[in-house]
Amino acid sequence: MQDETTGMIFYSLCNSNGTIPIFPGDESAAFSFNDDNLAPKQDTSVTGIGYPADGVNIAAIWYLNRANQIVEALWKCDSTGHFVPYGDAYQWIVSASAEVNEASGLLAVNLGQDPGYRIWFHDPHAATTTLRYTTTNGWNVEGNVTQDAVKCSSIGGGFTDADKITVVMGRGPENIEVSTRQKSGSWVVTTFPTPLNDVDRLDDEDFIELPVTNDTEPRDFSLNTSSTVNWSFQSWDGNAHSIGLAFDDDSTRSIFYIGTDSHLHHVTEVNGVWQASPSQSDQAWPAADNPNAQFASTFDFSHNQVYIYYISNGHMMQIRRSNKDTWEMAAPLLTSNDTVTETQSTEVHTGSHTGLSNGAKAGIGVGVSVAGLALLAFGAFFFRRKKHGEGNTMAETEAEAAGAAANTSEHPYGYAGSPAPAYTSGVTEGQWIDGHWVPAHSYGKPEGHWPDQYFHHNTTESQIVYHEIQTQEHTHEMPGDNGRRELAIAQNEAQAQDDRA
Repeated sequence: MQDETTGMIFYSLCNSNGTIPIFPGDESAAFSFNDDNLAPKQDTSVTGIGYPADGVNIAAIWYLNRANQIVEALWKCDSTGHFVPYGDAYQWIVSASAEVNEASGLLAVNLGQDPGYRIWFHDPHAATTTLRYTTTNGWNVEGNVTQDAVKCSSIGGGFTDADKITVVMGRGPENIEVSTRQKSGSWVVTTFPTPLNDVDRLDDEDFIELPVTNDTEPRDFSLNTSSTVNWSFQSWDGNAHSIGLAFDDDSTRSIFYIGTDSHLHHVTEVNGVWQASPSQSDQAWPAADNPNAQFASTFDFSHNQVYIYYISNGHMMQIRRSNKDTWEMAAPLLTSNDTVTETQSTEVHTGSHTGLSNGAKAGIGVGVSVAGLALLAFGAFFFRRKKHGEGNTMAETEAEAAGAAANTSEHPYGYAGSPAPAYTSGVTEGQWIDGHWVPAHSYGKPEGHWPDQYFHHNTTESQIVYHEIQTQEHTHEMPGDNGRRELAIAQNEAQAQDDRA
């Protein structure tokens, strides 16, 4: 939870050992930042990864500072269940090679030892772009997953192995955009329910129509409005503050969102075709406190489990699918070890509010520990609310970082026990000692077993800021809480390409 006055980011206790996380929601459990230039800006997007090392839970989070740079901060869990800085130098900039949209969403994943880490963000032209980390090259821009100038800054995603990655984004009032990585390294871009038109490409001397990819220029993105579409999203207006993705054990993909009716909805891909799926009861999926509300989600595809978190009746609620066909009763998060018993926490809470009101907080973060599922010990979910009455002068984004849940008993990710990379800040100083990388000046992460992480889901507000170019521009209206914004999108493709080069 990011407090709207102080900017502090709250977390749940990192030694929680039940199925319901303990989330005090106050300064007693808040990250501290000792460098003001590297501290998170107000209303930043946040994403995170967690892992155990030598019996200690470690958390790495990424966010935007006031200069709109992506910053990493590293934390370790102490004996009281609180996160403390890992070393003296525990914050650093990872986006030196990138330009970042001031309202960018963020999504981080760990793909394993060889593929390394990825962070997806929005560039100044609102294209969804990849930062890649490897131990050899540090952090560098890898390219776009789509060049489409999406109008919603929420990013969701997941993977089953390094060659099966999906990134999803809201695309306007009727459609969702999906980028799927191919083994060749390219990304195929689709939309639904209304598909995109294929694009003409030169093959030898002839033009042929091919699917849209991450190489397709923004001007060539167009919807096939002549196609037959026999369904539409329920309560979707393109302004959903969050979007989530989950895989099942058979690689079936599901997308979740909270609609204009304040209820959770989801769509599922069946035999390559996306279709609406039934909603659950209010006991399993209680109404959120706001339309298009922010939420956080994570999943364990090998066990067909899904976890979703959002505010209902002033409380942070845990929504859980325990298997492919069963959604459990929603439960409020605990505020302390003695708040409520584990059995009591399975009941839907309808009592008085705990202070998580719309105007009181700018964001909400939850750390998750689910010992019974062999999930990774730390998962951070961050989202944020805008102050009431603030107007449209501030970029309004919501962010969630979902630390991936990793199953350590099997290898469902396509890796036979491959650890995550020996990770540093992206700065090459350091040395190998007894088979372990020891970074200089405490940069980076300690060594330990990092289970492969298959999912991080980030959610942000639907307010991408487009940088203006004074040639060939047109405007798009973007709805906000207190009005509408006119956002200019640069249409000079040559200039856009130069800027990205």
